[in-house]
Amino acid sequence: MAIQFDDWQDVKVAFEVARLGTLTAAAESLGVHHSTVLRRINNLEDNLDARLFHRHARGYTVTEIGAKLFATAKSINAELEKLHNDIIAADSQLRGSLLLTTVSGFIDVLSDVCEQFQSLHPQVQLEVILDQNRLRLDHGQAHIAVRAGPRPDEGDYIAQHLAELSSGFYASKSYIEKYGMPKNIEQLQQHSFVSGVAGYNGKVPYFAWVDQHIEPSQIKLRVSETSEATRAIVRGLGIGGLQHEVASQYPDLLPVLPKELNWPTDLWLVTHHLVHRTAKVQAFSQLLKAYFKDLKA
Repeated sequence: MAIQFDDWQDVKVAFEVARLGTLTAAAESLGVHHSTVLRRINNLEDNLDARLFHRHARGYTVTEIGAKLFATAKSINAELEKLHNDIIAADSQLRGSLLLTTVSGFIDVLSDVCEQFQSLHPQVQLEVILDQNRLRLDHGQAHIAVRAGPRPDEGDYIAQHLAELSSGFYASKSYIEKYGMPKNIEQLQQHSFVSGVAGYNGKVPYFAWVDQHIEPSQIKLRVSETSEATRAIVRGLGIGGLQHEVASQYPDLLPVLPKELNWPTDLWLVTHHLVHRTAKVQAFSQLLKAYFKDLKA
């Protein structure tokens, strides 16, 4: 019958006792209480139904069965150290793939950083995953996320503030030439709009504003991606919301009521703590932070 360990930490603790000879020395080495060491030894012996140590006044010595177990544990520990060193070596090298996830509307803002990263580190394959849903960094679905909104609060994530971005309404020059520029919010009732599909608008403040204040008959197009909304606005299908940084990429777009309607949002660089300090994640993160620092200046 296969041996079942309730907790492999029991083996690690017992191995320290075998190596150092006393509960006190093992507890100091592991940074735990003396009673914790004793509890784990007892738990391991109960699971194995075997005596691993001889207890005596001078300390603990291993039994024959204990010696076999700890010889195997020593071998496993050596292999784990080798694996750890291999991981460190891999993490310190700029190679392999780097997965970046963000919403589609931000690709215009991030394109300069992506281009700079690829120019500096051509041996790293940069993959940009555009998804309105938040991918799980703890499941390895992405290495870096750029997120807008409240500070991400997942326990194992590291969130760094990149910038405070703002968004507002825009229309193309061709649309304004044809229908005129609204002078106030009341005149918006005379215009066509681009907005988001049902269930998506709550995530985007300007889409939500349109749904709350504009008649459904005025909404000429609904999209499921902010990048598609950008294309529709640029082509003159109607007035719609855009990040100011995105709109600045299109010289034919004009702001609509910028003083009256403006939505600020925070932008975050998010990584998982297990990959946060890897070379490729740090390399991209530094470029991203420098870009937004320059943008703010």
